[in-house]
Amino acid sequence: MNLLSLSITARRGFLALSCAALGLMQWGCASTPEGEPVHGKDAMVSFLASKDGRKVVIAGEKYHYVFDGDPGVATILRWEGRTKISPALVGELKVARNQSLEGQYVLMAFDTDLTPDDQAFLIQTGFAKTEVKYGDRTGPALRYFGSVKGRRYEAGVLKQDEAVDFSRTQYLKYVEQETASGPADKAAPTPLARAADGSLVLGGAPLSVVQGGADYSCRARFMDICFFR
Repeated sequence: MNLLSLSITARRGFLALSCAALGLMQWGCASTPEGEPVHGKDAMVSFLASKDGRKVVIAGEKYHYVFDGDPGVATILRWEGRTKISPALVGELKVARNQSLEGQYVLMAFDTDLTPDDQAFLIQTGFAKTEVKYGDRTGPALRYFGSVKGRRYEAGVLKQDEAVDFSRTQYLKYVEQETASGPADKAAPTPLARAADGSLVLGGAPLSVVQGGADYSCRARFMDICFFR
């Protein structure tokens, strides 16, 4: 079609449509600034928690991951039957450009490992009955799904007695959401500080190292980290 052969009105309409189409193309590009996500992993150094379980820190070689503890998990951490529970991270931690992060986890305990009182306690805490296959085990169980939110910081140096004796190298997997508009914000320095006696604190709350088991038979795990013998 020859544009010059069209009437003035038709040419104006054609040009208007062309400009509109070009505008839509530009709008489409501007509306999808997300770049390709970057997957990575960080070797774990330690696992720390406040006494009430409301502050949790996973210290890696590259970053410190600070979470606000789930009240249900805080209750579980103080429960004497906690070794009957197998926790695990579901998928990867999602890290935004501003270094905020979120993830999903699951806590599970098989009925055959629980007393009637244990089951009553876990159901009251928020666990639900289910039928699962976990490793080489199958059967009725209680399961709890939860989410974690927090922030990622630049790693700081820990003392030797603040490291965890893992039975093997443990990794925390994450995915960073990069964007075409610019690089992600640089992680801020770790908020972990030293009290006068040299112990670790977070926002004034003392932190304790949750020591890991040194053998493969340890059944209680948090985000695939064995932390109860």
